[in-house]
Amino acid sequence: MIDMKNTKASTESTLVAQDMVEEYPYGLRIRLGNEELAKLGIKEMPAIDTEMKLTALVCVIGISQSDSADGEPYRSVELQIEQMSLAPAKEEDNSATAKALYPTMLA
Repeated sequence: MIDMKNTKASTESTLVAQDMVEEYPYGLRIRLGNEELAKLGIKEMPAIDTEMKLTALVCVIGISQSDSADGEPYRSVELQIEQMSLAPAKEEDNSATAKALYPTMLA
């Protein structure tokens, strides 16, 4: 799995006070309401800091790339989660099938 935590360099470049900078980018948060929790079969709320496994089918709904004279091009991909499942976290499955289906996640 790839750690998506903000780097020190990315947090230093913001105009927000350092004590207000989030550990992970806001766009990585997903909020599940009553209807979504019911669809996922979650009847009791998990405790804060409980790790869970999220599997999702997403659709690319937007792409963008822009160049600048003073650095690397900025690239982004916007994903719409279309289907998902949520389960308690388990040890990584390092089977041949998992490696074939998710090569970048098991590197």
